Amino acid sequence: MKSAWLEPAQTLGDHIARLAAIEAAADSVQAWQPLFIPGLLQSYAYAVEAIHATTPALPLEVVGQRAEERRQRIDRLGRPGARSIRVIVDEAALYRPVGGYGTLVGQLEHLLSLVALQPSLSVQVLPQGAGAHPGLVGAFTLYRAAGQRAAFVESLTSSEITTRPEDVAAYASSWERLHDLALSPQESVQLIEGTRETLCRRLKTAR
Repeated sequence: MKSAWLEPAQTLGDHIARLAAIEAAADSVQAWQPLFIPGLLQSYAYAVEAIHATTPALPLEVVGQRAEERRQRIDRLGRPGARSIRVIVDEAALYRPVGGYGTLVGQLEHLLSLVALQPSLSVQVLPQGAGAHPGLVGAFTLYRAAGQRAAFVESLTSSEITTRPEDVAAYASSWERLHDLALSPQESVQLIEGTRETLCRRLKTAR
């Protein structure tokens, strides 16, 4: 387990395996996502559309496989125990029709179900009126387990898992700032539910 936190991956397969090992061992997960519903919380249909949109050259069978892997992550992480999963998502992601508004409604329903069924999961929404903040640089995820800490950052052409203390500290500071700006978990659930209801009405009107 120690090697997964400390040794750099040599291939894409090694990188994915390293991230999976870190995530499985983590007792704390803190994620920020400004563009999509985070992969950890994506429904299968939403994940397929998100993966295909961001990596259009990927074969469809691989897209489906990765979408199913995303769907299963929360089941593994949400098992009983001391694990804490805290997610902050930008309000704009609640309105972005990934796969169309029908898929988005299904995703919001999936998100609400996860919050209701997973005691270890906390979801907060950063309101659009929050102004400038450190999360504008991009998405990231922080992991912690038995004194080890790591940050995962992904871009269009590459991704990085860093355990350098100065890097992790910078992302941790950014996450705390986002947490201070975000709505409470209760307010966030109300906003998600309200958005879902509005989209449902829009879909009915469009028929």
